[in-house]
Amino acid sequence: MPEDIRTARQLWWGVAGAGMVQLIAALVALQSQRHDIAKQMLDQMRESDPAYTMEQAEQTTLVILLFGGAVFGLVLAGVTLLFAHLMARGKFWARAVLTVVGIWLVITAVFNLFQISSITGVAMLVAGGATIVQGVLAGGAVYLMHRKDSTAYFLARRR
Repeated sequence: MPEDIRTARQLWWGVAGAGMVQLIAALVALQSQRHDIAKQMLDQMRESDPAYTMEQAEQTTLVILLFGGAVFGLVLAGVTLLFAHLMARGKFWARAVLTVVGIWLVITAVFNLFQISSITGVAMLVAGGATIVQGVLAGGAVYLMHRKDSTAYFLARRR
């Protein structure tokens, strides 16, 4: 395995770690807005069920934000690590998937870089910073996965 592929795999581990930081920061930021989200949910649910209470709306919001967001984030990080492992073993299709994901993360990081001045709150600032770090790491990983030695490694493993 070329050193570039080893380094790219480590960068994908960093992307997954930064994703966890971003997830935790976003959940903390949403936690502070939980009452507003629950109020919106209450208004929507009262149209179909007039007996729906604010307590039910807050419980539902908590379950959706914490458990749904946390499970989704953990699954996404796990899938990223799985694809990084498969890419390191020479799977050409895993490199292609990670390339698409990496390009998406770079684009997202650029957009966040331009919006960072409009962010309010420490948690959202941390989440935005983690997104930028993800984009930088993913961009480096994509570059390393497509260097000459790396491409030769994937083509040799394809046979």
